[in-house]
Amino acid sequence: MIRSKKLLTTLVLSVSLLLGGLFLFQDRLRTKNRTHPRMGPIVEAVYGLGTVIAPQTYQVKTAVNQSIKEIFVEEGDEVRAQTPLFQFDDSGITRAPFTGTITSIPLKKGELLFPSTPAITLVNLRVLYLEVSLEQQTILRVKAGQSVAISFESLRGEKIRGKVQSVFPRDSQFIVRITLDQFPEGILPGMTADTAIEIGRKDSALSVPIRSISAGKITLIRNGKETKESVQIGVVDGNWAEVLSNNILPSDEIIVRLE
Repeated sequence: MIRSKKLLTTLVLSVSLLLGGLFLFQDRLRTKNRTHPRMGPIVEAVYGLGTVIAPQTYQVKTAVNQSIKEIFVEEGDEVRAQTPLFQFDDSGITRAPFTGTITSIPLKKGELLFPSTPAITLVNLRVLYLEVSLEQQTILRVKAGQSVAISFESLRGEKIRGKVQSVFPRDSQFIVRITLDQFPEGILPGMTADTAIEIGRKDSALSVPIRSISAGKITLIRNGKETKESVQIGVVDGNWAEVLSNNILPSDEIIVRLE
């Protein structure tokens, strides 16, 4: 009986040591990896959700109650400039000031139009731009003329280029207006798109994984020896960081923390 207990104890200890060593080995494999610095382009971007805006919009409102005598168009109609839209009882015919699409007619013929209620809405769907609202700490790095990569939700496989037109405040928000040479077919006001505003770019830079940097230092292997080097970084693209200091070599092996 005593011998059996000793054998059982020995077996349990052996299994525990084996499992402990296995877990330690797996943990080291999981938390560390090696790679080399990368030479090539690197882009730093600010990300945001953009909304499609149509700036050329026409609405008719009155200062007094008026009855609608006639409506000449329907919602969804594409009309040219000077096309008749509607007529009030005591006034002439209202015409379209520009070419566009009728997007709203809230009333019917004979109904009364109250002050400040739009009788009709006309929108030019061919003139559009994107607006993005950003946080204060990121808006400081966004400037007019910067390039923007754009991806619409319905067109995920298609990357479109745009440009920052202006940056301005609005009601405690910080707005970026982005223009495109041409919007894809079918894009309408109110739709959204993912935007990546390029705030920094280097076409040829030595870069290292961000996970390899800890407290401003990188652990590397050079000539078979492990050492730590202080590093100064520049452009950061989310996963990689440009190395500005000259003490990191392309031939170095970089230790990367995977967790």
